[in-house]
Amino acid sequence: MPLKAKLILLTLLPLLLVTASISWISIHQAKTLGQREVEIFRVNLIKARETALKDSVDLALDAIDHIYNNESLPIEQAQTEVKAILTKLRYGSDGYFFAYDSNGVNLVHPIQPELIGQDLLHLQDKEGDFLIEALLFQAQSGGGFHQYLWQKPSTRETVPKLSYVAWLDKWQWMVGTGLYIEDVSQEVAAMQSAINANIETTFFSVMVILAVTVAVIIVLTLAINLHEHRLADKNLKELAHKTVMFQEDEKKHLARELHDGINQLLVSSKCHLELLDHKLQGNALVLHVEKAQQSLMTAINEVRRISHNLRPSALDDIGLQAALVTLLEDFQAHSNIQIETLFDTKPDRLKSEAATTLYRVVQESLNNIRKHAQAKKVTVILHQMGNMLQLMIRDDGIGFNVKESLNKRGIGLRNMRERVEFIGGEFELISEAGFGTEITVLLRLDGLVYGKAN
Repeated sequence: MPLKAKLILLTLLPLLLVTASISWISIHQAKTLGQREVEIFRVNLIKARETALKDSVDLALDAIDHIYNNESLPIEQAQTEVKAILTKLRYGSDGYFFAYDSNGVNLVHPIQPELIGQDLLHLQDKEGDFLIEALLFQAQSGGGFHQYLWQKPSTRETVPKLSYVAWLDKWQWMVGTGLYIEDVSQEVAAMQSAINANIETTFFSVMVILAVTVAVIIVLTLAINLHEHRLADKNLKELAHKTVMFQEDEKKHLARELHDGINQLLVSSKCHLELLDHKLQGNALVLHVEKAQQSLMTAINEVRRISHNLRPSALDDIGLQAALVTLLEDFQAHSNIQIETLFDTKPDRLKSEAATTLYRVVQESLNNIRKHAQAKKVTVILHQMGNMLQLMIRDDGIGFNVKESLNKRGIGLRNMRERVEFIGGEFELISEAGFGTEITVLLRLDGLVYGKAN
């Protein structure tokens, strides 16, 4: 038997056994315990609501106790204050408290104030239940529960209600509250329906097993493909990073050649022309020599600019911070955009890979700001917090939709993110139309510094 077939068999066999066992147990338990579980569930729901009701009434009695037992207050004043407290006490969306005297006259009803003062002793619900009589009986018997039909305030529907009442013996008052319990029947019915559905589902267990088996095979296949894809993607990113770093090395080499080679030759030529200019004073050729000097100076500046854009020498000679200062000064001079900087770093020199990445992030960000942001001010922060280095570039420009920009022209943004993530950093881009843009790079310095600078 091929190894592939053995692996599939070893995968499917345990699944088949487990599924068959679970199906048999489910059928057996559903038939023997279903109804009992439904009944227990219903009883527990009612008990939970009874407990909540009794606790609510106890809290209400505690709230009025200091008035009820205050012998110094006139009884009418005390009763008025108690009515006010009970009227204000609320809980949930439909929870309130009511009070009746021993004759069934309503004293407190915050939801239906028109009932206050009415004799409701013989009030019946839709099923003919004398609910006030029953509640008074429960209260005078030491407190108790009673179910009846009542209008729910939030929906205006008549639904089952469970109330708990207590008796204030000194005033011959009944104080109580209630919960609408139509959801109990709904939950019990839902549970019964779920049990029935579970029993019916067991008849299709074979199809479920087959579906699970197919799903497992598909998942395993996708997992293998995903693993291979991630491995290939990782290798591709490594190759791309090596290519970028190779390009940086080439730029560094070319910048050095321009600066130390061609630029020095141009400077030397300019010196010779200056000497010639001194010797030709008063000669008609002086004008041509001066023009040649000007052209040569322009060429020297252009070579320096190209060399700096390719790879700033300060980045390799004296570090990232100095290179950023030069870059920002040059950007401000050419763009007329105000630059604000805050550099707070320790004297540890970053390795070339990390310094180059951060420099290119700032450079690309400035290019984007100059082209698209319409900003008046740019803030660049380089801050070291222990072993973490934070770079932040913030502008006050027009901002943009990040998702749309990444889909349309976000190659530079994606390149920044990939370069930062490849050296183990975190890249965050936040922008909103009308509120500018903020780019943050967080870099852990482990293995990315040479050590203390001299």
